[in-house]
Amino acid sequence: MKILVFSDVHGSYEGLKALIKTEDWANADKRIFLGDACIGCSRPNECIELLCEENCINLMGNNDYYICDHLPAEDEEGFSDGKRIQFAWMQQNIKEANKAKLKEWKRELYLNVDGKILYFTHYPWEFSNNDLNVIDGPNEKSLSSRQTMFKDIDADYIFFGHEHGRDNFTDGKKYFYCVDSVGLKFPGYYLMIEINNGQVDVVEKFVEFDINKEVDLMEEAGYPYNKNKMKRI
Repeated sequence: MKILVFSDVHGSYEGLKALIKTEDWANADKRIFLGDACIGCSRPNECIELLCEENCINLMGNNDYYICDHLPAEDEEGFSDGKRIQFAWMQQNIKEANKAKLKEWKRELYLNVDGKILYFTHYPWEFSNNDLNVIDGPNEKSLSSRQTMFKDIDADYIFFGHEHGRDNFTDGKKYFYCVDSVGLKFPGYYLMIEINNGQVDVVEKFVEFDINKEVDLMEEAGYPYNKNKMKRI
């Protein structure tokens, strides 16, 4: 079985389209999106609709959850005014039908393939202040921090996004893979997992896309994007 795993599209239609055009996409038996279809770039509607049209297994990210009427309280630590301005734009511009689609996305997925248990999620979720949110990320990316994050998950392989970085750790029994963004960085990154007779191979891949067009369209749309994250090249 071949599984393509990607995460954190963040409204980047150019990045998503480029990924869908790859041979890896065409050859995959399953395609799993780890969440955050919106916030970051200005085309969340196109991304949500395309993800659903392509019959991906779509999981919910924290930003998708926020869009579904779960925006953190005004005094939420770490939730900046800049983020709130972006969310206000998104709340006004994302179609109600697409918000309804986001609400249907699950937060996690287990797969048993050839006796190997694979677990997929955007990030560890927890209840805080009577609401659901992702946990605070570790200060240090390490095997011990990943073990702590996923201490309650019984799986051989754990795949997650959210951090917009790439790393992997193992203790020889469990494997932890952080999947990078396919939309907020150039190039975009994803993983290909191939499983044959209980042998699991995970390969990091990248895809190039027209980031200059993405930024141009964001400015045309009047989207208050984070210029430190999205830059022309």
